[in-house]
Amino acid sequence: MSTDTGDRLTSELLPSRGMLRDRTRRIVLEVVVPILAMIALWDALAIVLGDPNTLPRPVMTFERTVTVATTEDFHGLTGIDHLQYSLRRAVLASLLALAASVAVGVLMTTSRPFEKGLSSLLPFAMTIPTVVIILLSMVWLGFNERGVIIAVVIASTPFGIVNMWQGAQDIDTDLITMAQSFGASTVQLWRDVYVPHLLPYIFGSYRYVFGMVWKIVVLGEVFGLQEGLGTRFRYHYQIGEIESVLAYLMLFVIVILVVEYVVLKPVEAYAFKWKD
Repeated sequence: MSTDTGDRLTSELLPSRGMLRDRTRRIVLEVVVPILAMIALWDALAIVLGDPNTLPRPVMTFERTVTVATTEDFHGLTGIDHLQYSLRRAVLASLLALAASVAVGVLMTTSRPFEKGLSSLLPFAMTIPTVVIILLSMVWLGFNERGVIIAVVIASTPFGIVNMWQGAQDIDTDLITMAQSFGASTVQLWRDVYVPHLLPYIFGSYRYVFGMVWKIVVLGEVFGLQEGLGTRFRYHYQIGEIESVLAYLMLFVIVILVVEYVVLKPVEAYAFKWKD
């Protein structure tokens, strides 16, 4: 390899290393530092209270998290198994809610009568208590996974629709008219106009919807299922094991962080790579 070639390769690698350093620094500042600060505050509060039954210290909770994650309960399921049940429901429900939000949000922008009719119903849909939606869904559909997923989609979709509707209103209508005048198909409009413009709103909506879905899924599990993190919260709360409740909560929080920084962030960076 010539010297010039080696220098060129080195110069190409340096920006990547710089980007890696910047990304690492950003993760430390945005994730690691806040988490450590919260743990320190938690530990200080636990010391002040001095009652492990009310608020155990972080070390005790982390040890308990490892135990519940790897130990089978009386159903023969570990904490990881319960986590997988909840995660599967949350992912399915959030994707269904996102798909409905995108479709309805764009349709509200392109159809004036549909927009007028639905815009008056959205505030009502967003004010219905989530607990009521879950209970009615389970009474009508049964205390099963289907009832929980449908309740979650119904409760979360209106919020996603509002976000996507607001985003779709910013689409350049002249661009759509021009594309249609050149005979662009519906598939081409979605691929080349709607989706590129709506990508920031789609990612923003999914983060919001997924966070909401997680909470609603766990709440639904509390009411009527036999597996999932919500069932563990219910059981350990009933027998007064606050440490175990917090231990399962740690699993919940870990998943949220993994989804955000291991899944969504890289996918988002790839989706917007064309902007660089």
